[in-house]
Amino acid sequence: MDQNFSLMAQSRANYYTAGSPVQFVRVELLKGDVTGEVAVCLTFKNVGTEPLTGLVVHFKCKDAAGQVLCEDDFYYEQLDAQPGDVFGSDDAVYVSDTPVSSVEVEQDRAFLNGRGVDLRGYKRVRLQMPRVLPASIAKTLQQRTGNSQLTCVPQDTEYGWFCACGAFHPNEENCTFCSECGGDRAGIKATLTGILEDARRAAERQQQEINSVANNVDPQRAQASPAATAAAAQAAINQTEEYDDGATATYDPQGYAQEEDEEMERVRRYAPKGRLFDDDEDDDEGTQMYDTDELDYDDEDEDDAPRGKKRGRYADDDEASEDDVMAERIIHWAPPITAIVCALIIAVSLIYHFVIA
Repeated sequence: MDQNFSLMAQSRANYYTAGSPVQFVRVELLKGDVTGEVAVCLTFKNVGTEPLTGLVVHFKCKDAAGQVLCEDDFYYEQLDAQPGDVFGSDDAVYVSDTPVSSVEVEQDRAFLNGRGVDLRGYKRVRLQMPRVLPASIAKTLQQRTGNSQLTCVPQDTEYGWFCACGAFHPNEENCTFCSECGGDRAGIKATLTGILEDARRAAERQQQEINSVANNVDPQRAQASPAATAAAAQAAINQTEEYDDGATATYDPQGYAQEEDEEMERVRRYAPKGRLFDDDEDDDEGTQMYDTDELDYDDEDEDDAPRGKKRGRYADDDEASEDDVMAERIIHWAPPITAIVCALIIAVSLIYHFVIA
């Protein structure tokens, strides 16, 4: 039954065999349009200096679960692959009626002019795959070169060079034209460099326009900023004047210091004994806050019983202590003093900004 096969997926080899005259290039999965079968095709390249007449490879196909669908050898016979030629993509090594997820390939033996060469001893070297170009740059590169396969960044490695189509050319190949897309190595690089240079210039022009707009706005902001600062300073000064008009007392630091010393002396003398004031009736041996000698706990005379004299700072709630007076002063004067200090700081900043600087 004749049927056509269309490309389902392809994957390039992420390694190359150093020193080998034959390199594995890629694997392709093709799907039949009638039966839906999947054909596995392998592509190789002759990178040696002699014509390749035959090749033997070992492959293993697996499904998504990792189960081996097929493992076998395949013989490429009656080849006439000249140095640099790509071959094998027209031959299906395996046809499956179930989906194939992975393919493993090992090169066994090559025939160069009828002479057999064992390929199993060559070591594989993993390659860092080339980066993909941005879509806009890739499109421009394709238009300027007339090559629709150029989608990657061309790069050089110690083992060879990558073309913009993604093909790898080892040092053993010693070529300047890509054997897959036909692109010129130097020409592609020069074209891409020109595209990137044009993009850089366009970005610089755009940045200059942005800077020009920004420079026109910044001076206005610079003029508005000192005015706002001066307004804030004037508001703080006005607020201070309002506090001064309503003031009813003056702050005397010296008097406060003297009162504080007296208070600390009382605390030092009487706090260890449980009292905070040196009442006249206290003796040095007393430790009570209240005198309970005259208290009567008889329920019948509870209303008429004389109560003992209360002692201590909190004995009389109606009596205003010196600490209460001082706290009231601090609460009253803290806002205007803070406003004055802030106004002075702002004024000094303005003088430095407009006069000194």
